[in-house]
Amino acid sequence: MPGNQEKILSKWLSKDTAKGQKAKPVGGDRVTVAVRVRPQLEWKGADGEGAMNKDAVMGDSDGNVVICNDGKTKRKEYPFDYVFTDKQYEIHDCIGKDMLREAFNGYNVCLFAYGQTGSGKTYTVQGLPGAGLPSDRRNDANQEGILPRLVKDLFNVVEEMLEDDPTLNIKVTMSLVEIYNEKVRDLLPHTPTPRGQEPASLDIIQTPEKRIEVLGLTKHTVIGAERVRQLLHEANKNRQVAETKMNECSSRSHTIIQLYLVQTYENPTVANRDTESYITIVDLAGSERQSKTETQGATLTEAKHINKSLLQLGMALNSFSSKGQTQHVPLRDSKLTRLLSESFGGNSKTWMLATVAPSLYNWSESLSTLNYASNAKYITNHAKQNRLERAMEMKDLKERNKQLEAQLDLMKQKTRMLEEQIAGLVRENDALMGTSVPVQVTGLDSARMITDERAKLLSLRTQLQSEISGMDKEDQDLLHSARRDYDKVWGGESTETANNTFIGRAKVSLKNIIEQSSKFFELPLTNESGISKGDNARLMIKIYPVDAKGAPVTASPAPSTLLGQRVDFVVHIISAANIPEEYSRKVYCKYVYKWAEKDTYKTNDASGVNPEFDFRKRFAFSKMNVGLVEYFRSDNVITFEVIGV
Repeated sequence: MPGNQEKILSKWLSKDTAKGQKAKPVGGDRVTVAVRVRPQLEWKGADGEGAMNKDAVMGDSDGNVVICNDGKTKRKEYPFDYVFTDKQYEIHDCIGKDMLREAFNGYNVCLFAYGQTGSGKTYTVQGLPGAGLPSDRRNDANQEGILPRLVKDLFNVVEEMLEDDPTLNIKVTMSLVEIYNEKVRDLLPHTPTPRGQEPASLDIIQTPEKRIEVLGLTKHTVIGAERVRQLLHEANKNRQVAETKMNECSSRSHTIIQLYLVQTYENPTVANRDTESYITIVDLAGSERQSKTETQGATLTEAKHINKSLLQLGMALNSFSSKGQTQHVPLRDSKLTRLLSESFGGNSKTWMLATVAPSLYNWSESLSTLNYASNAKYITNHAKQNRLERAMEMKDLKERNKQLEAQLDLMKQKTRMLEEQIAGLVRENDALMGTSVPVQVTGLDSARMITDERAKLLSLRTQLQSEISGMDKEDQDLLHSARRDYDKVWGGESTETANNTFIGRAKVSLKNIIEQSSKFFELPLTNESGISKGDNARLMIKIYPVDAKGAPVTASPAPSTLLGQRVDFVVHIISAANIPEEYSRKVYCKYVYKWAEKDTYKTNDASGVNPEFDFRKRFAFSKMNVGLVEYFRSDNVITFEVIGV
């Protein structure tokens, strides 16, 4: 990342808290695990009453240890990467800022919050009013969750980066889904679901790039933190929630919030790379016991689906863990594990935030959550930088190869012209001197010119190889096929001379196009290479007009009516005939028309004395002006060159 951008990231994402400043980075790509022990709540059903209301689970924020002591069993300590208590801003400082830094560097990042119902997951993530939260604190900015804080810093960085670099473009899109009773629903559809109707259930697919996506999910472009807040508010109105005995605002579905960050440059370089990344935040529904929540009917059915999907997620996490013994990873067993498949063991840097309640009333649930979180510490992902320039580099290299081929062709044409001029001057000199002594034409000047041109091309090749050597192995593998094309230019045609190459030329006028008529041509090829047996070579082509959809045109309008109209035509190179056998191992045809002579077109390679090309190229002129009409009326031509080696 360029120096200025790194300074911008440091400005907005440097750690402000003592806890964040002394934190040590997690080594490698393993999952970072944090635990939050929430304080006791005013909501009576959340932490029990009487003796069951005492604290049995405590968080040591300084030592990053959770201490469990129920007064009966042996005291137990659980160490984690982070342990938080009641400070919302510390969580963003330690986790949210690291996530953003990785996202701006092109890595997928994921945070998922896990814990029993009423343990504070949604409050930690979104900062919305949680169970038992005093009313006078509900609008307190200090109670903002990690998501709104992360979004604010995201757009602070975006705004300053765009001001710093006018060639940089950054786009952010947002989507939200919920998994409710094993159905995937869009929480931000463009068209709201009519009242009384059940929202549509969306399918999960795997793209050709092996990415897991929700088919038909709405994606909203967002340009600021306020727009994200509005969309989040709309999504929360659509989300399934209900009151239970343990939680006055219990989530009845898993919610997945995703921000897609794309950074592109007008002229990307190795330093300024085009990247994409997904910022995924998962607010899981809480596990619950019916004996405590006292759910019934539809709410009980929801609880069964929630517990089942969390059990399957736990099985998947155990499989990913190096401590787990299961070989098969059951990702397809539930919609939740399917959507989170990249977050565990895949292409993502992942943070797990487990939330636990402190009271003895929730003792067994808290121990289960802590054991769950401990296993997650052994999961290793395989995150990689998501660079968009690979396809661009491939395209750029192929384009450069094409330019090199054109330069080589031009060099050979210049060589032939110079040799013809030298031969003409020698003949004139012989005539003037009245001598019939044969003169050996060495073509020294031509050779010097070839040497100079070749030196320039070698310099270009060195430059390309330097750029390629700067790429990592994965990029070099992607460009392998393009390199083969590149080597063909240097190892094949660049060494061809008039002594081992047949070159035949032909020309044809475009007058029939202005008349909207189709014509077949059998063109004699002028033997430009001077070899024997090449004088009877032929090229078969067809040139015919088509309409805007590519269908052949049969009408013949007057030329004057073509002004301002669209004209499309196809050049069909059919085949060649009578190519000298010793030059028929590889035969191809190149052609150019004078109106755009910088563009050279080439057929696929064929072989044999009568090679079949069957190569079609369509040309389109969206609006015929006077100059174009006159051009087609004139004797300007398409020049064809058949080359055999």
